[in-house]
Amino acid sequence: MEHTLTVTSDSTVELINDVMFAGCESIGGAVNVPMGKQTIQNISKGSVKEVPFTFDVRCTGLAANTSVPVKVYFEGSSPGDGLLNLTNQGQAGVASGVGISVVNDKGIKLPFDIARSIKLDWNRSTPDGEIYRFVGSAKYVPTTGTMTAGRGDGTMNFVLNYN
Repeated sequence: MEHTLTVTSDSTVELINDVMFAGCESIGGAVNVPMGKQTIQNISKGSVKEVPFTFDVRCTGLAANTSVPVKVYFEGSSPGDGLLNLTNQGQAGVASGVGISVVNDKGIKLPFDIARSIKLDWNRSTPDGEIYRFVGSAKYVPTTGTMTAGRGDGTMNFVLNYN
């Protein structure tokens, strides 16, 4: 099927196409979440307090009063969404039978796959761009096997997805 558009006019038409490129970046350095020392008894009972953490992302290159759907997912040693394995798990001096539960402020388990990226919340506008904020929390939780005392460090990276 063919379509024809015929325009007849004595005036001029100006076509303006403003192309904006949005780029987003993390504001600040690495986020350290001090989990503190916990007892095996408290971890097994689930009475360990959640430790909050946040990070901000700045997006630039946007037209005024516009935003991009900024999403985030995480990378790290994880058996599944919302659970982070301990660093050097299985080695001497590292706790066993323990992992780190990681969720956002809405209780959603943090995704370790791009397909399940979660939306960041817009926080504010600044002269340098639009600021988005992630708010989450972490806490020690029992996993499989016998719990033993030791170091309980974990590391994960966040990956921005704004396509």
